[in-house]
Amino acid sequence: MIIAFTSFKEKIRRKELYLVSVTGVLILLIFGTGSGSLTINGEAVTDYKSLAPILLIVINAISCSLAVVMNIGTIPNEYERKTSHLVWIRKIPQCRYHGELTAANTFSGLVSEAILFLALFIFMISHGRSGELWRLLPAYLMIGINVTIVSVMTSAFSILIPRLVSGTISAAVMLMGIFHSLLSLLKDIIGGFGGEIVRYALKIIPNLHGIQTQAVNVLCNKSIDVHMILTGMLAVYAFAALIFVLKRKEA
Repeated sequence: MIIAFTSFKEKIRRKELYLVSVTGVLILLIFGTGSGSLTINGEAVTDYKSLAPILLIVINAISCSLAVVMNIGTIPNEYERKTSHLVWIRKIPQCRYHGELTAANTFSGLVSEAILFLALFIFMISHGRSGELWRLLPAYLMIGINVTIVSVMTSAFSILIPRLVSGTISAAVMLMGIFHSLLSLLKDIIGGFGGEIVRYALKIIPNLHGIQTQAVNVLCNKSIDVHMILTGMLAVYAFAALIFVLKRKEA
């Protein structure tokens, strides 16, 4: 795990990670603690059960977006900098090399998510929910599944696909996963051939929205769909398998 640890140290030194995370925390605190105004249909949203889902949606979106940004160039950069030659000399297999780089990026994404969850921590205390702070842990782990899916997926795509193309595909899949339920409604509205395309696409695109919903349910003391969580974990394993299967020219 030396490669993963070294890459992780390099990632957490990036100012962008903390800049985006801290900015996200400030935005969440402004609306979550009542300093800002959030209105829906002209009415101010201030109660816990209405604000908690919104804050968690924002955290999920920021965390997944950062996962794409942090993973899109890691593996290609190692080959461009010729750092990979140091690995081949030591007879370290390519699958392990790619796996450890991906693990480092995933850990970095989870650190960013943890920073964003500080806003939820303060939000719950400010709304008199200190007795339910334990719910943050399962919610964090569930959103962490989404972060891991996006991280591993982006790294897998970047092994063989050019950076710009892999980044575009990863961002598109991430957005479709976040808006999975909306697209499900859209396919029924479109109908015909277009609807069929959307339907088949939704079958292979990870349902990030569904997993996010389970995290919201935990915070709001509602029942969760375990099958949705297991499906998300299966998606992690599927993309992780690509990391260990796909090979890149050692140059």
